[in-house]
Amino acid sequence: MSSDAFSSSIRPGSSSLYTRSHSIYGIEDRIVLDIGSLYIKCGFSGEPRPRHILPTWSRQRRSQASDGEAYCISSEFSELYELDMSTRSSSNYSAFEQRLARLLHDIYYRLLLADPKSSKVIILESPLLPVSIKQTIAKVLFQKLHVPSVSFTSAHLLALLTIGQTTGLVVDCGHLEMTVLPIYAARPLIPFTCSSPLAGRAMNARLRKLLVDHGRLILPSTLHRSIAPRTHIPQTLLTPDVIEDIKTRICIVSPVPVSGDSLSDPVDLWKDFSAATDLYHPIATTGEGKSWLFVPGWVRERAAEVLFENDNDDDQKSVVEAILDALCKVQPDIRKPLVSNVLLIGGTAMLPGFRTRLHQELLRVMRSPTESEKRHYSSVLRLHQYLTFADENGGDVFKSNVRAWIGGSLAGSLKTSGPEVLKERWNGTVPDWSTSVLNVGNTTADVQH
Repeated sequence: MSSDAFSSSIRPGSSSLYTRSHSIYGIEDRIVLDIGSLYIKCGFSGEPRPRHILPTWSRQRRSQASDGEAYCISSEFSELYELDMSTRSSSNYSAFEQRLARLLHDIYYRLLLADPKSSKVIILESPLLPVSIKQTIAKVLFQKLHVPSVSFTSAHLLALLTIGQTTGLVVDCGHLEMTVLPIYAARPLIPFTCSSPLAGRAMNARLRKLLVDHGRLILPSTLHRSIAPRTHIPQTLLTPDVIEDIKTRICIVSPVPVSGDSLSDPVDLWKDFSAATDLYHPIATTGEGKSWLFVPGWVRERAAEVLFENDNDDDQKSVVEAILDALCKVQPDIRKPLVSNVLLIGGTAMLPGFRTRLHQELLRVMRSPTESEKRHYSSVLRLHQYLTFADENGGDVFKSNVRAWIGGSLAGSLKTSGPEVLKERWNGTVPDWSTSVLNVGNTTADVQH
């Protein structure tokens, strides 16, 4: 299996950026790493896209095929880390450290073909990424790979740089969590951050439940799949990697909000309002022949409803609630410039129709709020006339899942980054907003240039 199957779909082509020999001459270029729970984006500063997007559950091994090396999936689909790692046993950290060390070794020596000792590293970070995870990343880079320095920089701020702005409301819809961070004059307003676990993993769980209840399995048959016998889908077939594949390939977000408040089960409404086509998704089963999963159209477009549901749960805010809560928290005089520049990043935000649906939901709450919404968001309801999504009229120049990495590449080419941790001065701690940078003896207090 070629590495292209798991890497970025964009090929280098004839760009001169890809003809430079970084491992020999590119010592001034920085390595930019976006280490997510499911994918690691890696490449060199100054380039317009990541060299590779590496699944965290993969392993590179040398192939005997004519195309050289290949990815080999060495274990089942699983996240690289959890956000509650601090509450888990030391064995979880040990496993995380070992997996990360193996992945970074593959990135440097098999993918980028670069000497880690010769290039500084920029790490993209979420504002709520646990300090313990950051410390483990630094430990692997310094002790295993011996990189000269590491800079942790806000992914939200870097993403904002790609649209030439320093003020905006950045919404990161990832796999483990959704995070809304206001940024004003290039300063992340971290105390006003809002987050929710209603993100990619929550959608995967909803999609799996809908497929178990309403999807069907079509086993190999001499009949056409449209008339072949159908059975319920065994739960054992719906593995996490199958669910992730279905989500990324065929799921969409319905542009039409459907309220199920008057019904205990909104499925009937979802079916009636559905305009999506039923699809067949191939799946491997035991025996010969090809099996198919029948995925109803309404399941394809309503699995994402979990991202917009309002359950009045402060711990599980919908993306709409998180955005409005963040606007309510900031000072009134900066709300207008923030709501005038809303930027979506993250893999979940790539779902077709996500931005359109989010825009409609925000306008509905601002223009026709319920009594409860009036009480909660009265201070921001008049902002609907200024609501604008960044680059919505300019096309998708940069995909939302790699936008933050591209911002890191831009910052690296300008020799700019966050506080820099030097290898010879590293004492096991890393700079973080929750601690005073001035108290961290191994970093500088200001942004490095």
